[in-house]
Amino acid sequence: HIRRLNQIRRAIPALQKARLTHLAEWGSGMRFLRDHPESGTYVVVGLAIGSDQEIGIDGVRPGIYRDAVTGLEQECRGRLLFHVKANSAGIYVLDGPGKIGEDGVYLR
Repeated sequence: HIRRLNQIRRAIPALQKARLTHLAEWGSGMRFLRDHPESGTYVVVGLAIGSDQEIGIDGVRPGIYRDAVTGLEQECRGRLLFHVKANSAGIYVLDGPGKIGEDGVYLR
């Protein structure tokens, strides 16, 4: 899973360089937003530990988001809602490429 996570990080500059905002943490997960204007990448991330999570975040730029983990696509109009499987992540990128890498035990 580390190899795949590194593939995703290399493909999305906001995950490497951008400031973290809209952070929320709870017992079995967290969510945050990263915006990197220099590269034009904008990403919403949700992490789930131990159990599946429904993650929502307000104040998100409108547009089409694609999950780098599952390849799912959805349109957002200010609030992004998505499901993350236990011990995995949702990495929704505005106008993103879609799924990056192959599923494994933890990123699926």
